[in-house]
Amino acid sequence: MILDLEQPQRAMHLALPQWSAAEVLDTPLPDNLTLRALVCRLAAGRWQWSILSFDGDCGELISIGIATSLKAAQMAATSEITKCVENALE
Repeated sequence: MILDLEQPQRAMHLALPQWSAAEVLDTPLPDNLTLRALVCRLAAGRWQWSILSFDGDCGELISIGIATSLKAAQMAATSEITKCVENALE
């Protein structure tokens, strides 16, 4: 379930058609680790992005934020994924 950081009670009222607005980008890394970027629309002019890591059955939230457009949310998520990959290579 997606949590609206500014209006948490709204997350409880998500309708099924809203799921179609979500985008997922998986970035596989060595050692069975996957970084996942998730971008979804919360309301008009509000998009939430999050970065998660998955290692087998375990997952961890790395970062999360809100942007005013889909493009801005995608760019923020891409930037965070890039930071994770670059830090892993150092």
